[in-house]
Amino acid sequence: MRDTSNKIRMDGTRKMEMRNLLMSAPAEVTQMPKKSTKKKAVTVLLVAAVVSALGLSVYAAIRGLESLTFGKVTYGPSIEEDIKNSMPTHEYISLQGYSDSPEYKATDEWLRFENSYDTDMSIMEAYDKECKKTKKDPFGEKYGNYGIYSQEMADKLEEITAKYSLKLHTGFADCNEKILKDKGIDVFSGSASGAGYMYADGTFHMDSTFSGMHFQLIRNMRGYFDNTYLNIGDRTGYEQWTYKTKSGVTVNIAYSIKDGEFQKAFISADLEKSFVSVNVLPWNDDLELNNLTKADIEKLADQINFAAL
Repeated sequence: MRDTSNKIRMDGTRKMEMRNLLMSAPAEVTQMPKKSTKKKAVTVLLVAAVVSALGLSVYAAIRGLESLTFGKVTYGPSIEEDIKNSMPTHEYISLQGYSDSPEYKATDEWLRFENSYDTDMSIMEAYDKECKKTKKDPFGEKYGNYGIYSQEMADKLEEITAKYSLKLHTGFADCNEKILKDKGIDVFSGSASGAGYMYADGTFHMDSTFSGMHFQLIRNMRGYFDNTYLNIGDRTGYEQWTYKTKSGVTVNIAYSIKDGEFQKAFISADLEKSFVSVNVLPWNDDLELNNLTKADIEKLADQINFAAL
């Protein structure tokens, strides 16, 4: 997903699919889109199984994986048994903040609800049929950024956001480093570039590149509810440390290497106004495995102006 800027404006269903594609390695599952067909779900899982075989995973920052993960994940009854059994146990990681933050708690509660809701997708299918029939989405205007497709889901979302005093994202627009700079946010201090989407509150998600490295830069603003997350895979096998960037902000870095080959890296910064995550992907511009060193990851961290985020 190299250029996403011309794919941003879309209906609620496509928005959610784009959110989840942007928040994953291009072949790594993060949040399974509720508004997708069972056939598509199986296809995504097949791709993810191949990636898992390569040992690609994400790990948490040095504060501790236990402070970021939402727990182990299982697959619902709508997924065929052979696909379900081929997938390794995995966990999701918070992109909103640590477990003592209201943003984390709200997302955790929402995911627990969502994982137990409409497991056979019958409600979603009825909703899709009604939308096609009426050519209207009754939840799109207010909840289009969250994939809501029933009044029960809408009520639960309102309940959770009220409980944790959080606001909903509004607006949905193209985003790149130039657009952000025009808004007074100088994201990169070097030649890195990226494109994705942003909300009116300043939360943004961008697929980005720097010197052959591909990474996803995510800023989630405090005080807002966001239901995106990352698959952290296996807990073990990551070296973690803190690093003071050129922007003067100390970040946490997690780095994985196996049999001499780079697997994955994750950079995070717990800032005053936001929680920032950098998901470093394991391939280069030619989509070949990119054997990045710890020094490469620190060099990447220096390209991001965390002080402006």
